Amino acid sequence: MKSTGKSLKSALDLAMERLAQRDGSPARLTDVQKAALAEVDRKTKAKLAEREILGSDHLAKAGDDPEKVEPIKAQQRAEIEKIKARAEEEKERIRKGAAS
Repeated sequence: MKSTGKSLKSALDLAMERLAQRDGSPARLTDVQKAALAEVDRKTKAKLAEREILGSDHLAKAGDDPEKVEPIKAQQRAEIEKIKARAEEEKERIRKGAAS
């Protein structure tokens, strides 16, 4: 495989370039912001894994009873969406420089 002299870009760098092309304003992140975004991603993955484990446990206890299984699945979907939404809100605050 030939080297073209270009270094590989991270997914974050590629996404930021696409965003800059779309709305014309380059969105440069500081190293601190990048680290904070990575930390949000790490925590989000951990919360999602925890939710998956708890959900699997609840589903196992419910057995094959559809009247018990469906509400558990619906609650799990809602909690996953809530976790993802909170993470996106936090990431947006970080990008805007108002991270808590």
